[in-house]
Amino acid sequence: MDRAQAEKLAFDYFKSGFHCAEAIAKAVMESFGMQPSASVPRVVSAFGGGIGRSHQDLCGALAGGLAGLGLVLGRDRSGESWSACAVAAAELRHRFLDQCGSTNCAQILERFGEQENMLKCKRLSAKVAGMVWDILQNAHEQQASSA
Repeated sequence: MDRAQAEKLAFDYFKSGFHCAEAIAKAVMESFGMQPSASVPRVVSAFGGGIGRSHQDLCGALAGGLAGLGLVLGRDRSGESWSACAVAAAELRHRFLDQCGSTNCAQILERFGEQENMLKCKRLSAKVAGMVWDILQNAHEQQASSA
């Protein structure tokens, strides 16, 4: 799957009723060949709308992107390195800040202004899925070249 397909998948998941965090986590997982799991949306359900629809904290799109990175690069046992995941997460945060100017849901929504049917949030979710796709693609290429 390429970046455009990952973005479309996230957009379509959001459009079908999943929220930002759920849509991105599902799209990232599937984009990198991981078997779809019913638990993935459950794990990130609380992050939608700036944590529990509060719009006061971390943007759900960023939270979903971070969850996607963890699904692909995260560790399974204590004592294992989580450096690759940490580097990727920091990169996503940096790219997100460059794109949105904030990681705060309320501030991003204020910049968006009026929107119909959450369309600007759906577009942002697609962009974040693309950012995650790029970061993971680079991580896989670096792993392959160092092996």
